[in-house]
Amino acid sequence: FFASLAFLSSMMALVAAAAGLAGPMVSLPRPMPAAARPAVARISMQLEPSEEVSAAFRSLAIGEDESYDGIMAAYETLKAKNAGNTKAVIKLEVAKDRVMDHRLRQRMSGSLKPDRKFGEDLRPKDAKKPLITLPPFLEEIAELPKRTYLVTNIAVFGIFGLLPVFEASFVSSSIGLNFGIAMFRLYNRGAPDTGNDEDMAMRPVNKRASFLTFGICGLATALGGLLGQLLKPLLFFLSESAAISLGASAALCFACSFFKVQGE
Repeated sequence: FFASLAFLSSMMALVAAAAGLAGPMVSLPRPMPAAARPAVARISMQLEPSEEVSAAFRSLAIGEDESYDGIMAAYETLKAKNAGNTKAVIKLEVAKDRVMDHRLRQRMSGSLKPDRKFGEDLRPKDAKKPLITLPPFLEEIAELPKRTYLVTNIAVFGIFGLLPVFEASFVSSSIGLNFGIAMFRLYNRGAPDTGNDEDMAMRPVNKRASFLTFGICGLATALGGLLGQLLKPLLFFLSESAAISLGASAALCFACSFFKVQGE
């Protein structure tokens, strides 16, 4: 019995000595919970673009650190160069959407510095309603003019319309000039901008638009002249010819500013 106790004591001493030589126990790191691993993967994906996103950057010929304005400028430039090539335009649209989606995910993850086009600006904002709107039945033949277009028309027609105020013999010249200007402005309003005067001159004539332009301008001239005669008692400081010229000029200005004859 005592021999067995001595043997057990010696064995325990050997085990204790071995543990002391091995040094203190080191706790191994606990494995990452399964729920946390996808989040880390998502963040890493947002920081580094995928192969598809990198290909989208290359398709737009821009760097991966390009700004919002640079992305849109590159897209619009390539879209204009590939006008008429539907497949190429679709590929550019897909590439632009992928780049924008990548930028947004970077912004949401905090890996992208705030940009004036990302973040809060992406939240929908209430669009300002215009003060004046056209009734639905007039949308096909009328359109509200832009401010610069309207101001230009008022200045041009006002100058030529006032010619008979200084010389009564200029009535026919004033109405004729304004009639021609109104025809040109109304016919070309809404037409595609070619950016080249030669291309505009070679553009095929739209017979329907030409007929409507002549009819609207002719009717405006007649009604404007009649309105000038009716308002002559109020415009007592003007001669009858000057009142007719101003009335016709005002009507032509209104016609080419608010009506449209070119289709979509």
